[in-house]
Amino acid sequence: MFFSIRKASNGQYYFVIRSSNNEIVATSETYLTKYSAEKTIESIKNGISPSSIVIDMT
Repeated sequence: MFFSIRKASNGQYYFVIRSSNNEIVATSETYLTKYSAEKTIESIKNGISPSSIVIDMT
């Protein structure tokens, strides 16, 4: 599983969680700052698997 951070057309940030076969598992809400999106990812990773990688596609 991995996370990819993206920038929405309105300038806010969101992330997509993808499975190991690259299928979308979930899409987050939008966040005003990239920092907020990153903090949410960290919270999810700590609850699921701290070894999950993050791909920043902004």
